[in-house]
Amino acid sequence: MTTATSSPADPILAPALAGTGRAAHRRRLSVVERRIAWAQHRREMSRMITAKVDWVPFLVFASFLLSPEARFDLGGFQIFPYRFALFAAIPAMVLKFAKNSVRFGIVDILIFATGIWMFLATAVHYPIDVALKTGAANAFDFICSYLVGRIYLRTPLEIRRFLFKIGPLVLAAGAILVVESISHQYIFRPLVGVLTGNSPDYALLKMYEIRYGLLRATGPFQHPISAGLFFASLVPLFVSADLPRRAWVGLVGCLGGIFSLSSAGIGTVFVCFLLGFYDRIQARMRIGWAPVIWGVVIFGVFIEVFSGGGLLKFIIRNVALNPQTGYFRIAIWDYGSADVMRHPWFGIGYFESYSRPKWMHTDSVDNYWLLLALRYGVPCVVTLILACLLAAVNVGRSRQRAELGSLTGRRMATGVCLSIVVIYASVLSVAVWGAELAWLTMLLGISSGLAEEKTDTDAQSR
Repeated sequence: MTTATSSPADPILAPALAGTGRAAHRRRLSVVERRIAWAQHRREMSRMITAKVDWVPFLVFASFLLSPEARFDLGGFQIFPYRFALFAAIPAMVLKFAKNSVRFGIVDILIFATGIWMFLATAVHYPIDVALKTGAANAFDFICSYLVGRIYLRTPLEIRRFLFKIGPLVLAAGAILVVESISHQYIFRPLVGVLTGNSPDYALLKMYEIRYGLLRATGPFQHPISAGLFFASLVPLFVSADLPRRAWVGLVGCLGGIFSLSSAGIGTVFVCFLLGFYDRIQARMRIGWAPVIWGVVIFGVFIEVFSGGGLLKFIIRNVALNPQTGYFRIAIWDYGSADVMRHPWFGIGYFESYSRPKWMHTDSVDNYWLLLALRYGVPCVVTLILACLLAAVNVGRSRQRAELGSLTGRRMATGVCLSIVVIYASVLSVAVWGAELAWLTMLLGISSGLAEEKTDTDAQSR
């Protein structure tokens, strides 16, 4: 970046007089000169963004957008597209790890502990072959997807390059949801099912629902709710990325999450957009995030004291578009948490159903944290919650000296922090699994890498 364009958001001043030995005569540039300087700045940022990029995280992300019907069986192990991509990425990750000498910290240890406990808790309840095919497979997905983000996306510039590359994929996935919703017909998953022989018809028939004249679309995702959360998690990232080219592509694609017609998905998408808009305002007015944090704290205390059921039940009950859904979520929490209290260490088992009355016909659990406790026990939940909190705090407090690739100087760390806080709070009313969970875990890895690598150096602009 040239001297005249190093701070495009500020008034641009004339450069120093070279070789005179005198202090430079600083003057404000004319309108034409400012336009020329801004165009030069944009070209420089574009050059950085479109430069060399690691394709491993891009290919892993692309595998998240392949439906579960693309799986195949290997000796009893279900190999989903994202799981295959993670396996294939291991050799490259080992080489990258050795080259970059990543320093592991407390968050990394908590993530590893969570994955190990998943396997141990499953092995307690089932024979070792079953534990390997379920607990070990889930632990592998969890740890390996985290390491992809942790090892490959450690600087603001690397994250911006990644977002620039995945923007068209996000737009395509969002467009599929729009078409499915308007046409009242699932398209992507049945098409993949025809090609692979793994039909999704039964699962899609159970999910088929028309709301407000539109189908709750799934696109390549396992459930409409998962689709909504997936797109919502990307909104703060694309807002903070501040890309000089194709900046709108990813954000427009994220609007496809609205067509999941999921209360959690739609609400989270809009909350992330609002927080991204607030970040732009607070950066200009220099008011910081204290008003938002204190507002959330005061609201939470008020609800906890005066709502009658406490903050947790208020969130579970009131995030549903359908009041009956909110009622059932409370019932699920009451009966499910009772089983957790009876089996706190290792849960009730991966394949078991929680104890409930006969009138509750389904054993689905619309709460990721509760589902985690039921399957693997409270220690697994505690370690993951601590990892999320520490990751958000660490990346929120990080101070990058220079945000290479940022058109107007926005901080990538802010978007990553917002995404983690909002999404992992939203799963109080949503259960995520499979590829969508792998992406959220990869997001945790991105936050840990970004918090560790606190400066962008000139060597990273290769």
